[in-house]
Amino acid sequence: MNLRHEQNKLFQLLEFTTGLVQLNFIFFITLLPVITIFPALYALTAVTRQWSVHQDYSVFRAYIRFFKEAMQSHFKFGILWTFILLFLLFDFLIIRHLETGQTFLFTSLSIVSLFFLAISVFLFPILSHYDLKKRDALKLALFSLVRYGYILLFSFILLATLSVLTYQSPLYLLFGFSFVIFLTTKLYLHQLDRVMLEY
Repeated sequence: MNLRHEQNKLFQLLEFTTGLVQLNFIFFITLLPVITIFPALYALTAVTRQWSVHQDYSVFRAYIRFFKEAMQSHFKFGILWTFILLFLLFDFLIIRHLETGQTFLFTSLSIVSLFFLAISVFLFPILSHYDLKKRDALKLALFSLVRYGYILLFSFILLATLSVLTYQSPLYLLFGFSFVIFLTTKLYLHQLDRVMLEY
């Protein structure tokens, strides 16, 4: 057994785990203003993409750089995305206080919200990995819904599992969300890059 090799693997694992905790911490801090949800998610995805592609586990400087990039390069699109998200959440709050048609409206809104979340699962890795126009990025995200539905299902299962674990112990939230984003981004971009190479 190569002791140095095993020590290097252990060091990489510790570095990765520590990076997840740091990444989760800065992500939740930058979520607090609410209007920064889009750049925070973009930066989170971009950092995990950097980990996946370049094996570079730096966190704070990279996160701040990608956060600023989202604010500058995707400002208008980010405002629109955030408005839609808050509009959907606000509608859920309104529906709770309605006396009639609550079931139909709740079902319709849930379908629209799931579609929005599904698009977002693919959209953030696309924006952080490719230099595409917003319209082309949205088209690729829609295409991915059909082609990579299993990745979407995998992502939702991971998020549901994280929710259950966090309910049992909030400690899972220290690294859980960034780990889910890392796995989803790594798997999706790996599959997407293979298809791009074919063309």
